Amino acid sequence: MSPMLGFEQFIGLAIFVIYFLSIFFLFLLIVQSISERRRALGSVSWSHIGLALASFAHTWYYMLSFMQWSFVEYERNALGGSTEPTLVRVANWLANTALFEQAWTTVCNGPLKWWWSEQLCLFTVGFWTVFLSTKGREFQVRHLWAYMVLGQLVAISVGMNLFFFALPPTARAAVFSTRERTVPPLLWLSVLASLATVLLVPHSLRHDYFLSNLLVMHALLVIPLLPINVGRTGRLHIRTRTLYQLVTLLAVTARLGTTMGIVGGPGMVWAVLKSHPAQASIGWDVLWTTISFLMWVRPGTSTVRRQLTVTVTLALASVFGSIGTSAPLYFWFVDT
Repeated sequence: MSPMLGFEQFIGLAIFVIYFLSIFFLFLLIVQSISERRRALGSVSWSHIGLALASFAHTWYYMLSFMQWSFVEYERNALGGSTEPTLVRVANWLANTALFEQAWTTVCNGPLKWWWSEQLCLFTVGFWTVFLSTKGREFQVRHLWAYMVLGQLVAISVGMNLFFFALPPTARAAVFSTRERTVPPLLWLSVLASLATVLLVPHSLRHDYFLSNLLVMHALLVIPLLPINVGRTGRLHIRTRTLYQLVTLLAVTARLGTTMGIVGGPGMVWAVLKSHPAQASIGWDVLWTTISFLMWVRPGTSTVRRQLTVTVTLALASVFGSIGTSAPLYFWFVDT
């Protein structure tokens, strides 16, 4: 340990380094597993790799801007920090700043900010967790938990596009299968509990359980994606379509409450997106996620006319409701 750094400063730096090493490890794990699958699957569509790279570059431009903003704000409020060596200044910032909580407080504090952030939360804890678990196991994609954790650490749109790339071309057509599917209680209980934590976020800002509520929300999403053998059928299993119905109804209810609580038109909504780098990062993640989902479901339809109808309907539903409501609604009707 450097003599210039105290224990707290060293721990702060270590966590920061582990964070970036974890991202590198997850990318490596996923890319390696996809490479093995792609050699066997044959057909390759690179559109989702392009979307993953674009969304990563875009959202992380703002994420790095947020870190820079946080560092500058800390030093502005600290006394004499700028006279110390750079490593010590960075270590002091990390030791005295809860970056995770700071970022989430920024993007949740206020109806307009939450209007953006809620979309990504509802999509991730609702539709995306169900889709990742069910389709991942159906098509034997390895390391499902890694896609979710990478999404949480980097951007949901990045993990999502990598997963779309890992799926075989037949996965789109399988969406319209008439075979009845069920999900285990580990999945549907985790999803419903996660949705409850999303509903609690605006209220928890006024209380001391804001951070713990966020941590529970993130943890619950990983549990059903772990390689646990839960069986294909059981007394407590429910139909996949039923779970999509529950997710849709809860998401629509949440969005209606949030949308009715905001003041200001589209101009104010757009201004909030650009108001802070942390807000821009999560807001653009919402938009990249929406684009990526529309790109994936579009080729699954059988005719050009139906392709256009589905794409336009989903796009309008995503604009006026959010991808967190339109995605599970779509699978409500196509996944039996």
